[in-house]
Amino acid sequence: MSKLPKVISVTAIALLACQGCAALPIMSALPVPSKTSSSPQIEAGWEKTCYADALTKNQGSKISENSENLEVSADKLAEAGKHKEAIGKYNEASAAALNEEIAGGHAETIENYTGDVEGFREENRSLIQKSAELNFKIGQSYIQLGKLESAIDCFDGTLKIGILPPNDAIAHLNRGDAYERMGDKTKAKTDFQQAVALFKKYNQPTYQKISEQRLQAIK
Repeated sequence: MSKLPKVISVTAIALLACQGCAALPIMSALPVPSKTSSSPQIEAGWEKTCYADALTKNQGSKISENSENLEVSADKLAEAGKHKEAIGKYNEASAAALNEEIAGGHAETIENYTGDVEGFREENRSLIQKSAELNFKIGQSYIQLGKLESAIDCFDGTLKIGILPPNDAIAHLNRGDAYERMGDKTKAKTDFQQAVALFKKYNQPTYQKISEQRLQAIK
């Protein structure tokens, strides 16, 4: 069994709420594809995480394009339904964002940080904010590809970071959809309930109604 590749992803150090994240439309569900055998070179389960398609350290360090341009390109691919390509581009944006922070002398990994966690969050605020947004978008594309476990892992990270409204509500709704399609109605119900409460709080009646319908259907 070979060692897992060391990835370079801003999601790896995501510890702070995203600020200024753009609200995205709720993704519709797609049929779950049939399971295929895992590559013998990848440890079992690794291909089901949010980092399954992340770049290696060597690949990431070679990305020279502007991170914002890469993210815009990824958004366009996602809008066109090219979600596999979009995920790759989002991961390039992650690497580019990290490279930009390092070049500017602003990035420091948590492993090398000697201060408190809050200090780390503050000093790496812009990088962590970008991490939350990209995690969210990658999760939505994984949903569209039917890679539900990978999507759930992305939304787990996004919600743990504390992505700002209304994307936190959309993440709960998307994650609930993934859980329901995987047969875990208990977790799906919890997420739908949270989505209802958040959309009500944010005064978004259309999405609140969608969440209520999903919750009622699962009951």
